[in-house]
Amino acid sequence: MIKNRILSGIAPSGDGMLHIGNYLGAVRQFLEFQKKYDCFYFVADLHGLTTIQDKKKMQENVESLVLNYLALGIDPEKSTFYRQSDLTEHTELQSILNNVTPLGLIKRCHAYKDKLQKGVSEENINMGLFCYPILMAADILLYKPDLVPVGKDQKQHVEITRDIASRFNKIFGKVFKLPKAYIPKEVAVIVGTDGKRKMSKSLGNYIGIFESEENIKKQVMGCFTDPKRVHGDEPGRVSGNPVFLYHRLLNENKAEVKDLEERYKKGRVGDVEVKEKLFKAIMKKFGPARERYSVLKKSPDKVRKILKRGAGKAGRIGKKTMREVGEAVGLKNKYSFLG
Repeated sequence: MIKNRILSGIAPSGDGMLHIGNYLGAVRQFLEFQKKYDCFYFVADLHGLTTIQDKKKMQENVESLVLNYLALGIDPEKSTFYRQSDLTEHTELQSILNNVTPLGLIKRCHAYKDKLQKGVSEENINMGLFCYPILMAADILLYKPDLVPVGKDQKQHVEITRDIASRFNKIFGKVFKLPKAYIPKEVAVIVGTDGKRKMSKSLGNYIGIFESEENIKKQVMGCFTDPKRVHGDEPGRVSGNPVFLYHRLLNENKAEVKDLEERYKKGRVGDVEVKEKLFKAIMKKFGPARERYSVLKKSPDKVRKILKRGAGKAGRIGKKTMREVGEAVGLKNKYSFLG
């Protein structure tokens, strides 16, 4: 049976190191997808250039992101894992799609409008950011996926991709499949350790996965709990308490979680004990991944082989699509050297 194809790009933002919010909000779903779909996952390093314009930082971010995803379980035997910049077809297709994409469509995009709303002048918005949706459309259409998993805030990008593909197909004949946005209902926004905002490194309200045990323990012990609970022998609130949310999502000892919740409600356990057990649960949950990360970091040749293999498979599909595109638009003729 032919599997539906899923495609998702991961930008090397921040420092490339993932936190538990990234795992719960995206990586966990990717691991499930690869069990039943034909999955294409790529590091969107070209997209990273819109905000990262420092050679060393880009190199470090990409390395961290690649190692993080492989360590957490992206399986090159089940998924196609590659770097966007290793395949020139992405930018080749973007150049062609530029010519069927209306200016007004891009001006309505969130990334561009957000910059303007924050007071950034048009003169200071680079074309990489402005044309981000067209490159994203190329990233997607090149591999003809059925589904593109995105958060609700990213749904617009898939809609724009469909619009661009429809315009191309109408002008030049049907070449592209119109992908559908896949928004898993069970995925919720993971609140940060401050108990107020979405978990984010830029906000400093996160718990790392591959950082030192000392740092992770400090992050856990600094978690917001129940502000109305002054003493450990007072009944506490479990609902809306990030520590218990993380316990439920990450602690594999469900009996312990239930016991902690019951005792917390009755004022029979303090915040310190609850947090210490959360720290231990996180270390247990991600222990194997942390070990794989350490091994992979010392094995660059192995990682290169994985990426090369992924780029080879993706490249064969991308080249086939570009031959179809070249034929459709008239670039391929008796004088061309297109394959």
